[in-house]
Amino acid sequence: MANKSPNTNKIIELARLKSHETEKKVFNAIKAMIKNKEKINYNSVSIKSNVSKSFLYKNSSIRGKIDMLRGEQLKLEKVTNHKPNTSDKSKDVIIETLKGKIENLIKENESLKEALASKYNNFYNNL
Repeated sequence: MANKSPNTNKIIELARLKSHETEKKVFNAIKAMIKNKEKINYNSVSIKSNVSKSFLYKNSSIRGKIDMLRGEQLKLEKVTNHKPNTSDKSKDVIIETLKGKIENLIKENESLKEALASKYNNFYNNL
């Protein structure tokens, strides 16, 4: 005769403990990847922590962390637009060009303000 109500509490507790240890292992791998400035996605975290991708997708806290970090890395990749091999001379040329553009824009802005002021003056004088 089979036991109709087996005591599985210990098995459930051990499974929960194993899952918790695996989470720690994944978070440690993510921290190491951040320190090493490695690309973070499900595949790379899975390989680095030696955990299945399905575990990463099923665990909501890990999934949220990976999604957040992956989004941040995408933003950082878009922001970095400088060329690392530019010389000081080319940087100086770029700076001078930008200064000239700024001066032209300032002059244009002042002339537009003066034109607007004269238009307002004419408008109020004609009232």
